[in-house]
Amino acid sequence: MFLPLAAKLFRRWYWMLAAGAGTSLIIEVAQYILGRGQADVDDLICNTLGAMLGYCLCMLFISLVGKRWKTAGAYALLPVLSIVALASVFFTYYLQPYGNLEDAPIYAADTKGVEWVLECALSDELGPSGVYWTEPFTTESCDAFAIDFLGRQGAEINFGSPDVNYYDNSTFYSDHRTYSLIVNHNDRSYEYTDFRVDSDLRYSDKGGTITEDELRTTLEMLGIDVPDAAQFVTVDEERGEYAFQAECVVEDGVLTAGELTCHIAEGGILYEVDNSLSVSTLHGDATVISSQEAYNRLCAGRFSWQDVPMFNYLKPNQVRVTACVLEYMVDSKGFRQPVYVFTLSDDRDAELRGGNGWTTFVPALSGS
Repeated sequence: MFLPLAAKLFRRWYWMLAAGAGTSLIIEVAQYILGRGQADVDDLICNTLGAMLGYCLCMLFISLVGKRWKTAGAYALLPVLSIVALASVFFTYYLQPYGNLEDAPIYAADTKGVEWVLECALSDELGPSGVYWTEPFTTESCDAFAIDFLGRQGAEINFGSPDVNYYDNSTFYSDHRTYSLIVNHNDRSYEYTDFRVDSDLRYSDKGGTITEDELRTTLEMLGIDVPDAAQFVTVDEERGEYAFQAECVVEDGVLTAGELTCHIAEGGILYEVDNSLSVSTLHGDATVISSQEAYNRLCAGRFSWQDVPMFNYLKPNQVRVTACVLEYMVDSKGFRQPVYVFTLSDDRDAELRGGNGWTTFVPALSGS
């Protein structure tokens, strides 16, 4: 934005274009060579566009000061088009019925030459229709939840102090002595730690034991209602880790999914809760693709973008598909959309993943 003011040479658009594109190209090439960050053509395009936007705004200001109205109109064209394009994105998002999945496919992996081996059953029939909903937290309702939750523990929140940190989609409450509570707004999940439990007990490799009834009673005292559809699981008895799990249980239009994990210290003392167990109601019907169609999209490289760089880098010759299950994932508007989660395996599992495979997902809504 200020380069045209610093040197009149850059008041000519082609010099500014060369400066913006050249600087970005140097950065991207350096990232590629040094292996720091991720070199991306999108970055080159966006950085160059940003440089030209800054140039146009600067030259627009200079033209308005000099009362060169026609020139000002020419320099205003790119900023106006950019504003219209950005507004269109937000308007389109507002009108679409559901939100965006955080790690949904945005570009395809390079699957040429990959041999796909299917080791699980698939179906050509459409999946069970339905999108579920739980009202997300707002800042106000999140504060009200935290006040009630921590109040049951005898703790108070000191608002207007460093005890509370607000972020776009989450809030962090902690007085760093008594408690820590991190709440995610969209899916209403949270993590709670009780610092009053002696640190030697919390960080000990040896945990305490507790029964299902005892844990349900303890959680009820904290105001945590465990759905009947959730099954009690002993994750690691030696370390005192227990959980209630529900793998997408649908009953009478209610979806129960996720996991509530509890950490127990010696003496049966609960000191940590990680609650991502949700109960959602049916919001509306939506067409869900078949598992076979999801598999076809998987083979075409249209899976979660988070796994694409790893897939392209490792370039596996053969990928085994060992499992496919329909699960539900929270989108940016708080809806729980269906996705097909695939478990994959290749010849580098032992070397890179301790003998285990990895999972990725394909959005299941038709047209997604």
